[in-house]
Amino acid sequence: MITFFNRRELTVTWDPARMAEIRNILSDHGIESMVKTVDFRCTSHNVSTYSGTFGLNRDYLYTYRIYV
Repeated sequence: MITFFNRRELTVTWDPARMAEIRNILSDHGIESMVKTVDFRCTSHNVSTYSGTFGLNRDYLYTYRIYV
């Protein structure tokens, strides 16, 4: 079981297809993994309602951190 205390960051990617590919390879080899998704849009409830995503490259809105 992967926990905060025993995990190690393997890689970081912005591509969801690449993230899925890496996780499938790990799974095929019996390696447990965990993904933390980071959303780069504003997370404050007061600001995010009004800020939107105009002008942001949608390819880079999310970062996927893969841990093993």
